[in-house]
Amino acid sequence: MALAFVSLALISGVAYIAVLAGASGTAERLLVDRAARVVEAQVAVIRSRLDPVTDHLELVAALAAAGRIDIESSVGVREALAVMMTRVPAVSSAGFATLDLKLHRAVRHPDGLVTRDTVSLIDLPQGLARFRQLQTAQRTFWGALFWSEGLKQPVLNVRTPVRRIDDAFIGGLFATVAVGDLSYLIGEASKASDGRYFILVGHDKVLAHRRLVDPRGLGLSEERSLPTIAEVDDPVLARIWSAPVRNPQIDRALGDLGRVVDAEGKRWVFVYRELRLYGPQPWLVGQYFPIEEATGDLDRLTNGAIVGAATLAVALIVALVMGFSMARSIRTITSAAESIERLEFDQPFHRRSRLREIDDAGQSLDKARGALKWFGAYVPHRLVFRLMELGEDAVASRRRNVTVMFTDIVEFTPQAEDLPEQETADLLNHHFALLGACIEREHGVIDKYIGDSVMAVWGGLSKIEDHADRAVRAALDIARVIGEDNAIRRAAGQAPIRTRIGLHSGPVVVGNIGAPGRVNFTVVGDTVNIAQRFEQLGKEFMTPKDEIVLLVSGGTLAAVTDRAALGIELPAPVLRHVKGHDEPVEVYRLA
Repeated sequence: MALAFVSLALISGVAYIAVLAGASGTAERLLVDRAARVVEAQVAVIRSRLDPVTDHLELVAALAAAGRIDIESSVGVREALAVMMTRVPAVSSAGFATLDLKLHRAVRHPDGLVTRDTVSLIDLPQGLARFRQLQTAQRTFWGALFWSEGLKQPVLNVRTPVRRIDDAFIGGLFATVAVGDLSYLIGEASKASDGRYFILVGHDKVLAHRRLVDPRGLGLSEERSLPTIAEVDDPVLARIWSAPVRNPQIDRALGDLGRVVDAEGKRWVFVYRELRLYGPQPWLVGQYFPIEEATGDLDRLTNGAIVGAATLAVALIVALVMGFSMARSIRTITSAAESIERLEFDQPFHRRSRLREIDDAGQSLDKARGALKWFGAYVPHRLVFRLMELGEDAVASRRRNVTVMFTDIVEFTPQAEDLPEQETADLLNHHFALLGACIEREHGVIDKYIGDSVMAVWGGLSKIEDHADRAVRAALDIARVIGEDNAIRRAAGQAPIRTRIGLHSGPVVVGNIGAPGRVNFTVVGDTVNIAQRFEQLGKEFMTPKDEIVLLVSGGTLAAVTDRAALGIELPAPVLRHVKGHDEPVEVYRLA
């Protein structure tokens, strides 16, 4: 800190002498200063309008995940959304999508009235596809711009998945900001710019501008959601990409911050900055102004004493900032350690620090996060939490009654041979994400992936009395979700994913199995073999028209504690022989 103070004092003294000697800012320095201040102020305005939308949406998601908002009550959900909209005026609509494919929403109308209703996701354009995208997402994200038929204008949208503490997906939240409202809010905060602000998407699509405060008359539609720079009745903006006015000093001063062009008989300075926070495409945020505004008001000399005092004040502020920065770095490291303890590895923790010791500690912790992230990808989080809770006792071998599920994609190998490698991986990842969400929602644990197959267990990590009930509900949910996903695939001209599912319940040995240097916490025993053979037995039951075959053993149904709660009518059993058993077993087809 002493070295920092000495350095700042030296810099301040040099600046003080230079000012007293009568040095004045040149047009080049003025342009750089004006350009940087204008574009930073504009970005700050945008963030002050849109970041609260994200913050409040995540707050509502946290309350819903914690049970503070009753997601089973459509009225309660809609009221919570309406309250959020009163606190964030930028939001034009907000909604909560639930697992029964219902969307509870609140919509702000042009007259300021907020209405509430509930609609089906299936009836909304792209509604189901956007919900599936949310179902596999892990954090809040800004989606692609889409058209709002109710507002008759395009809207920005931010979405966040709602997950319980065990990471089970229970719904998704979204909020939209109308392009007209965004233009109004930014313009209101930038009155000094006389309406010369803009936000571009791509090279020439206009996202925010004074003309878009009321976009009527621009002929916008779902097919043409944004106007071009030539269509917003702004001749100066229309010239932004025309040949720039060449001036060595001005070009060197502006650099990547902007350019100078001729328009309407004057020279205009465009300043802009790329912003990559609010959607898949980057924004170009900026303003323009006559070049005279940057070079007209020159204060060449100031009072030496005032400048000296101001310089010392800056030195003190910088020193304080450095102190706060050190404290923030230390707090970041502490927070990072706590996040690692919670197995949260998605975001990097390290922030660069000029203090070498703090910087080294942060880098080491970030490297540990990277290594543990891979650990978290290969080991079930439920197992890790169980180990943290019970220690080595959690993996001690024991005999326990469980339910085992096997799934398999029918004729996947011939399908994969016709697909590029990345499309094959994407298809499997999407399929496994759908299955994993259903399994985890019923507190099952994915034991392993075997090619295109999944093995899952209920009751292995800890004793669960209703393991069979949960497994059957998860299997029925998988059948429903795959059917819905296949409907989307057929609409896109793709072949459906045909799947076999087998369930069996019984005793197994649970524990660490493997060599001393490479073990796997898993279940072994005849119950596992029978469950896999039930999945294979699905070949006898599946016809060319069937997309799903779900076979459940009599042992599993005998272990179900509440058959009525399953909500299905059990068919008559069929007797079949399975390999390794002399007596036939009862087979129930539930789907």
